[in-house]
Amino acid sequence: MVKRLLIALLCACAGSLVWAHDFSVPMQGYSLYYNILNSSADEIEVASPNDKGITRWQGFTEPSGKLVIPEEVEYRGVTYKVVAIGERAFAGCGKITSVSLPTSLKSIGAYAFVQCTGLKGSIVIGEAVESIGNSAFFGCGITEVEFNAEACDEMGDANGNAVFGNCNALKRVTFGADVKRIPAYAFAGLDNLKIPWELPAKLEYIGDYAFSYCSAIYGDLYIPDGVRKIGEHAFTHCHLIKSLILPEHLDAIGARAFMQCINIKEITVNALTPPEMGDDVFIGLKTNVRINVPCISVDRYNQHQTWKYFKNVTTFPPCAYNVSAQTSPQQCGMVIGGGDYKYGDSATLIAVCYAGYGFRQWTDGNRDNPRQIHVTDTATYTAVMQPADIMHEVEYKHDTVWAEGAEIVREYYEINDVAEPIYTQEAVSYNGNKHRIELEIDKDELVEVSLYNEAGLCVQTGKPRRGHISMRRRPTGYYIVRVSTIDDERVLRFFHDKNK
Repeated sequence: MVKRLLIALLCACAGSLVWAHDFSVPMQGYSLYYNILNSSADEIEVASPNDKGITRWQGFTEPSGKLVIPEEVEYRGVTYKVVAIGERAFAGCGKITSVSLPTSLKSIGAYAFVQCTGLKGSIVIGEAVESIGNSAFFGCGITEVEFNAEACDEMGDANGNAVFGNCNALKRVTFGADVKRIPAYAFAGLDNLKIPWELPAKLEYIGDYAFSYCSAIYGDLYIPDGVRKIGEHAFTHCHLIKSLILPEHLDAIGARAFMQCINIKEITVNALTPPEMGDDVFIGLKTNVRINVPCISVDRYNQHQTWKYFKNVTTFPPCAYNVSAQTSPQQCGMVIGGGDYKYGDSATLIAVCYAGYGFRQWTDGNRDNPRQIHVTDTATYTAVMQPADIMHEVEYKHDTVWAEGAEIVREYYEINDVAEPIYTQEAVSYNGNKHRIELEIDKDELVEVSLYNEAGLCVQTGKPRRGHISMRRRPTGYYIVRVSTIDDERVLRFFHDKNK
C-alpha cells in the first residue's frame, strides 16, 4: 500500500506525464516497465511507460534490436514472474527487430506489438499462453509463427481484429506436438500462409474462422484423428485446397466451414456416423466432388441431408465388423453367435457350459447371458466358466423371453472330444402335445445326452441310450442339447461313477 501511494505521489508531481507502470528495470540502453498483477503470487506484466499517445513511449527510450523479455525480474528483494504482456506494451516500437517471449507467459494483450514494422523473423508462442488480444502483432513483418500454446482459448475477435492482421510476410505456421485447440480467428486472413504443414496430432478443436480467407493454403488438408469439432467458417474461402481428409471421431462441422473451397476434388470421411453439419458447410462445391466413406456406413451418408448432395460416392473397407467369442477355460464350454455385422447392428452371444460347469461372467464384467452386442468394431468376447459346484456364489441375471415351443440345437462330439460344427438337426424336435424333447439316434450309436438352458446351466443329463430318446417336460424356451457318442467301456465307467 505504501509503495502504491508513493507511485501516485510521484505521478502527481510529474505534471501532465501519467505513468502506466509500477516499476522499471534497466536493460542495455533502455528500460523495461512492469505492473504488479498479483502481489501474493509475485506475478507481473510487461507494461508501457505511460498511458498516453499511440506508442505510449513518448519521452522514454524505445527498445531496439533484439528484445528479450525475461521470465523473472528481481525488484527490491522480490523475484517476480512475468506472466503477461500488457495492452499496447510495445505499440509502434519500430526499431525492435526480433523478440523472445518467456515460457512463463500466459497472455499477450491487445495491440501489444502493433505496428512494430521492424519486427521480422520468427515468433514463438509458448505452451502456457491462454489468450492473445486483438491485433497483438498487427502490421509486423514476421515471417513465421511457432505456436505451442496447449490450451489457448482467445485470439482476436469477430470485428476483424485479427492477431496477425496485415502481417503480409507471414507464410508459415508450425504447431507444437501438444497443442489441443486452435482458437477462433487465430490465423484468419493471412493471404500468404501456405501449407503443406501438419496440424498437431493431439488437436481436438478448430475454432470459428481459424483459417478463414487463407487463400494461399493449397493441396491436401488432413484433419487429425483427435479433432471432434470444426468451427463455423473455419476454412471458408481457402480456394486452393484440393482434397480434404476428415477424422473418424469427428462429431460436428460448423456452418460454412468449407464455403467456396471451390478446388476441392475429393473428400474422405473416416467417421462411421456422419458428423453433425451446420448450414451450407460445402456451399460452392460441385456435386461431382468424389466422396469416400466407410463401406459399412454408405447408406447413412447417402441419406444424410448434407452428404446426399454429392453424387460421386465411393467406399472403402471395412464393409463388415467381425464379432467372435470364446470360453475360458476353453474345454469347459462354447459360445453360440457372432459373425460379420454392419456398424450399428445387434449381435447375440449365448454362453453354453459343458456338464459340470456353469457360466460366471464375461471378462469385461458383464453377466448377461444371452448377451446383446451393439456392434461398433471388430471384437472378441470371452465367457468365463467355472465348476458347477461353486456356482451358488454367482449372482445371475436372466433376461429370457419365453415362447411357445422350444428351439433345439444339436451339438455332436466325437470320442476324442474334438468338436464338429454345431448345426440344426431335424432329428431333434419338440413335441408340443407331450411337452417333451425328442431325439432320433442311430440304433448302433450309444450316446450320452445333456440339456442346457439359456444361461448355460445343465438342467438335465440322461443315461446313455440308443435309438429314440424322449426327455421329460421342460419350460418352453431355447435349449442346447449336447449329444456325445460313447463306447461300451465309457458306459461301464458311467454306471460305476453313478453307483459310488
